[in-house]
Order: sequence, then C-alpha cells, then structure tokens
Amino acid sequence: MKFTYYLDGSGWATCILEVNGQKLEFTASYLSDCLSDFLQSLMLLNPLCVPRDETRRETECEWEGEPDGIIWSFELKENNRLNIIADYYEDEHNKEKTTTLINTEYPYDDFLRIVLKEIDALIKRHGIIGYREDWDEFDFPLSTFLKLKHYIIHKQKYPVIEAQGEFDIETRSELIYDLGLLLEEIK
Repeated sequence: MKFTYYLDGSGWATCILEVNGQKLEFTASYLSDCLSDFLQSLMLLNPLCVPRDETRRETECEWEGEPDGIIWSFELKENNRLNIIADYYEDEHNKEKTTTLINTEYPYDDFLRIVLKEIDALIKRHGIIGYREDWDEFDFPLSTFLKLKHYIIHKQKYPVIEAQGEFDIETRSELIYDLGLLLEEIK
C-alpha cells in the first residue's frame, strides 16, 4: 500500500492512494476540510480513540474538488479489517452518478500507520501555522491526529485525566506529552 498526501498550492491538496492493485489520485480544494474529515472518519471507528457510545462501524467523508469530488466510505469488519470505498463523481450537482475507484479491504492498523506516517511528515514539513497558511482557512486537525498517532504507537487510549478546575471537572492532557508525541517518529 502507498499513501501520498501533500498541499499543492494555496487551498489545494493532492492525495494518491494505491492499495491492493487499485489506485486513486485526486486533488481536493479548501471547500471541504478533507484531511480533518478523513482522519475523523478513521478515528470514529476506533474505541480507543473515541467513547464507546460514539464509536461507529461505518463512516463517510467527502472531498470536494470543484466541481468533482470523492466520497470515502469506511467500514470496520471482523478481525480489524477496514473496508475502503472511494467513489468519484464528476459534478457536485450529480453525486448519484459515481465511478468506484477503490473498493477493497486492508488491515485497519496497517492502513492507519501508513496514512499517519505521511501526515506526520506533512505537519513536520509545514508546521502548524504553515499548514494553515497553505491550506487556506482550516487548521491542521491536531487533536485527531495526536489521538490516532498515540493509538498507532501505543495501542491504547490517549492519556488524559479528569481534574477539578476552578468551576467544574476538566479533562486535561499533559502539554509536554502532546508536544513530544507530535515530534515523535512513527516506526
């Protein structure tokens, strides 16, 4: 499997996915926050990243390309197998007419590790502010990325604590840990 994702000018991102002999290459625009939506869709499948009552077996997100787009569908199956479907449409006003570019299964953890390695390189190359400047209007999906990165490295829930704040119980993470994880390499 190969996953490439890079910012391609202000407000444009190109993704290339090759998996099980199937290939997709698509350039998305800033009309959708495609990276955030993509990572969120993968995270919602994982009970170690979201509360059990928010965990889903199936998720979907859409990347707009002006006027075309991709509709990603993910389903977590038995034995942690991820069903991946990427449907392409030529016109946003006719999304019912699609061509399936990818329809395959791949181990969830392996897929996630390859995706996260690429996104890890992306954020280290651009930086948090540089990413926002190039992506135009959207911030890097930092908390989603860190939860998924922690999962793929440690196979456990992100370390947060509940503590009494000035007015109410607060959920807290250790900033030093957050920053260290951001800089850590994925093996």
